[in-house]
Amino acid sequence: MQVKATRIGHIGIAVRDLDKTLEFYERWVGLRLTERFEYPDQEVGHGVTVKAGAFVRCDGAHHCISFFVPRDELLVTSNGRLPLGLHHLAFEMATPEQLLEKYREFQREDIAIVNARQGGPGNQPRFYVRDPDGNLLEFYWGIDSIGWDGRPREYGPIEEIDLERFDFDEFERRRESDARLSNSEPTRISS
Repeated sequence: MQVKATRIGHIGIAVRDLDKTLEFYERWVGLRLTERFEYPDQEVGHGVTVKAGAFVRCDGAHHCISFFVPRDELLVTSNGRLPLGLHHLAFEMATPEQLLEKYREFQREDIAIVNARQGGPGNQPRFYVRDPDGNLLEFYWGIDSIGWDGRPREYGPIEEIDLERFDFDEFERRRESDARLSNSEPTRISS
């Protein structure tokens, strides 16, 4: 039996002007900014092709849409078109076991895995494949939640992982331990 995604988790959209895009989605759609930053030049992750990003949410999940501004050298493709629009489509899996089984299904069918990663915004273990038209698809489990203070938790850099050897239990223990530590810090009230 084929493992099915739980839901569409988020979409990534490449945009020309991050400020205008955020203003539109915050004002007219009511989404809230989780975080925004410039990507350093890097060998792994979105920073390879993206210079800036912003992650917005409509509920407690880290993000429902991620907006990316392509690096200048990638702004015009060989056919003269701007690479704007869909960046990727992400599907949430219910459990780590289902994520791993979905990964194995693609491998059994000789559908190339682009890569598998952890860390970065949302800090979820995930892998990527391309559909028949070349659209990038992400399958993930365990995207981070935003707490009552509206701020994302600290997370490590984006790094490649071997999903077959990834320790999901240790990942959860570490994340829960980090959450307890950040919640144990005293609240300061200014007068």
